[in-house]
Amino acid sequence: MTPSLPARARVARVSSASPKVLAALAVVVLLVAALVGFTQGRGYFTERDRDASGAAALAAGRQLAVNFITMDYRRFDDYGKEVLAGAGGTFRSDYQSKLADLRKVVVDNKTVSSVKTVNAALVSSDSDSARVIVGVVAPTANAATPQPVDKTYRLRLDLERSGDSWKVINLDFVG
Repeated sequence: MTPSLPARARVARVSSASPKVLAALAVVVLLVAALVGFTQGRGYFTERDRDASGAAALAAGRQLAVNFITMDYRRFDDYGKEVLAGAGGTFRSDYQSKLADLRKVVVDNKTVSSVKTVNAALVSSDSDSARVIVGVVAPTANAATPQPVDKTYRLRLDLERSGDSWKVINLDFVG
């Protein structure tokens, strides 16, 4: 038989060693929790920021596609300004350089185009660039075709972050 210590002695022995052991254990647990929280939290916040950034790029690309397709010869300058407001880089300079010729064609032909349906998807994105694809159905009328006819457009837009907003730097029609 092993001699047993009185209960009071056992408590005294445990309690005399416990503060040091408990403090060390608490420090280890806190360090592990902080490390796990940091690594997992960083991933969560990075993913959340990427999702928000991608959603903002998608919204900007979708809106520019709508602005680009929508036109009315009676208010052409207003529509042109809306496109330029969402444009950047080479797309902005190309569009601006062709605006006078486009205006002449739209006004001479009395073109009116609105957007009936728009679908957009984010193809890829990171913190400062994105690619969006947009499908648009646009009833379009002009002097030769006074009754609107649905035209379908598919566009691929490359976007770049500019401060707090996204600007379209390239726009291509795709088949």
